Amino acid sequence: MSDDNPLTDEIRQARKPRVNLALPPRPDVPDDTVEARTRELGGKWGATTQMAAPPEPTAPLTSVRFDCPAYLDRAISIAAAEHGVTKTYLILKALKADGFELRDVDLVIDRRKARKR
Repeated sequence: MSDDNPLTDEIRQARKPRVNLALPPRPDVPDDTVEARTRELGGKWGATTQMAAPPEPTAPLTSVRFDCPAYLDRAISIAAAEHGVTKTYLILKALKADGFELRDVDLVIDRRKARKR
């Protein structure tokens, strides 16, 4: 196709500028104001708006190695597979049930899934 056609310029559309949606945070607008405005706009347009609370931080982890009988390791492995949890979760849950202090936020079913986010 040749550019000698007088309609070429009319057919070609001008390239639209890209809008930068990555706006920097505005320290002059408090989070409460943003949340209130979000709810107001959501109500006006019939949308459900929700701001997720930041997750509570978990405690730093320490690797612990211990020896146990093979039959116990096998029983823990089977129970973990049946319940879809890790062996670490089962052991921590048992320690908590025995009275050791363990925050609920630190009792995670599968820590590997949390890393993927």
